[in-house]
Amino acid sequence: MKHPAATTSISWLEKAVLLHVGLLLLGASWVYGGNIWWMRSALAVWADAGSLLTLGAFLQRGDAGHEARRKAWWLLPWLLFVALVVASSFNPSFVPIQFEGETLLINRAAPHPGWPSTINPRETLAELAFGAGVYLAAFNLLLAVRSRQALRWLLVFGAVNTVVLAVFGTLQKLSGQGFYFGAATSPNIRFFATFIYYNHWGAFMILWLATSAGLIFYHALNHRARDLWHSPFAVAVIGVLVLATSAPVSASRAATGMAGFVFMLVVSHALGRIATHRRVERRPVWPPVVALLALSALTIGAVGWLANRSINERYNETRIALGKSQSILDGRLELYRDTWTLAMQKPVFGWGLESYATAFMTIRPRPLEARRQYEASYAEAHSDWLQSVAETGFVGTALLLSMAIIPFLSVPWRSLKHPLVGYPLLGCVIVALYAWVEFPFANGAVLITFWTVYFSAVRYARLQGRSVSNEA
Repeated sequence: MKHPAATTSISWLEKAVLLHVGLLLLGASWVYGGNIWWMRSALAVWADAGSLLTLGAFLQRGDAGHEARRKAWWLLPWLLFVALVVASSFNPSFVPIQFEGETLLINRAAPHPGWPSTINPRETLAELAFGAGVYLAAFNLLLAVRSRQALRWLLVFGAVNTVVLAVFGTLQKLSGQGFYFGAATSPNIRFFATFIYYNHWGAFMILWLATSAGLIFYHALNHRARDLWHSPFAVAVIGVLVLATSAPVSASRAATGMAGFVFMLVVSHALGRIATHRRVERRPVWPPVVALLALSALTIGAVGWLANRSINERYNETRIALGKSQSILDGRLELYRDTWTLAMQKPVFGWGLESYATAFMTIRPRPLEARRQYEASYAEAHSDWLQSVAETGFVGTALLLSMAIIPFLSVPWRSLKHPLVGYPLLGCVIVALYAWVEFPFANGAVLITFWTVYFSAVRYARLQGRSVSNEA
């Protein structure tokens, strides 16, 4: 007997939600990683249009509408966060003045001390429009999608799109040509594929690498061909290897480390599954194990050869940097201490969303000649979590965490073992931990992918938990 969600046709609302999220992913990933101002504005408008789909989900009739309305309270942290940020825009703590044709922001006491405030209300509301819209667009997957097959197709679409981007970026890097093969100029020399910053590519890639691994394990358990190798399995494995290879090719040390961790975890998981399967069939375990280990070693060697130039480049840069009197780690720790000092000046509600760059000037005034690394300009804290506390305080950060935790609490624990739940969530955990030492969530494509993968996994877990049979 199959669960109805696996056999019923996909409704128009489900199709609309999937199309809406799919276009968000596509646009953000192919146009400057979603981080050029005009594309980010367009993505915000498109994401905010998803509120109509949210309303449609709540107004559905029958069981679908009833189920959606039962989840309405899950949006309470989102609503409170939106209210906090909107309220701060009515309580500016800096005043703009004109000086020699330039607009300067001067620190002053907010009109309503003790209440949420912000530095630049326009920038605050623009960031809110993007972030809140992206969250709601992905949340619609929880409200409207009732088919596990539809979720699988969304994840396959995202994974294939990322593989194509990885090929694009690898060819671009190895050819030595510029951004978009010389058709555009990147604001940052450390770009990869369509992403302005290679560490943002790394976070984006890790989310889809982990998800792709889950798709491979799912297919291995549910393929219908006469054997595994007469199915798309081999092509999928090659795609995963292409994704992992893009990390060292991009010259990102962080991406390489995260990809290596996921690769080792996947190989270990595969070895365990192979050993168990062979023992059940009473067949020798060592032939496929040796073959997999040999393939892994061959893959690592091939990746090392392909990414040799990038690896040497980053090795030399790291060696030179560590040879200086002040190491990279010391400079980063100093930045974190200063960011924490800034956050503790307004620990409850923070300085305002998207206010870090200006607020940080109160801690490190811009000198005529910078004496410390990057001191002339800090647009990001290089720690999304510390920056969140500095911008939205402990209240806003707690609400952000609640936006993820409350839906997760509905996941049946046994569903975490499912490859299309466990692996996507693993990618989200890795990126969330990475955000302690970098700023992946400042990138539009990463933020869209994170919430899409996260809510796809949560929704899949809930649907899987109701199933009384094997996957459709």
